[in-house]
Amino acid sequence: MASPARPPSASQFDVVRLLDTATVSVRDVCCRGECRHRSDEECIGATHLVFPYRGTYVRHVGEDAAVADASQVLLFNAGEAYRVSHPHAGGDASLVLQLDESMLRELAPRALLHAGDALRFNRQRLRIDPRTQVLVAMLRHALREGTAEPLEGESLALVLASRALGPRTA
Repeated sequence: MASPARPPSASQFDVVRLLDTATVSVRDVCCRGECRHRSDEECIGATHLVFPYRGTYVRHVGEDAAVADASQVLLFNAGEAYRVSHPHAGGDASLVLQLDESMLRELAPRALLHAGDALRFNRQRLRIDPRTQVLVAMLRHALREGTAEPLEGESLALVLASRALGPRTA
């Protein structure tokens, strides 16, 4: 999985901008997965919700490792160093959401956040239920095919973030 804020290498990543509004941006990020061992350290400039939908990778934050697959949302904190490895060939693909910080603060339960002024999640992944996985597919399809107007895409993205972070999280 590429760092969503870092310019992708043409040989490793394909990043498609699906939606950009004042509230949310949505990217479809595909990685070839050629890095079998831990990658060089990466860091992003803004908090992201990353929904893997194809393949598997491992995200390493310090000593903590999270397996990224379609049953998870990964919580990338701004300024947090991480590394990525791919245990299987074939690469991966993820839908990446970046929400306006005030909106993300409103949607994220306090129990998921570190105390303090900076918006930072206190874990790097959450399980998502099957309905949330369907929302990932619906949002990606509607935006890629151009069947969703920006307001509809924004609404679907906010519902997706709410379901992934909220009480319906498995």
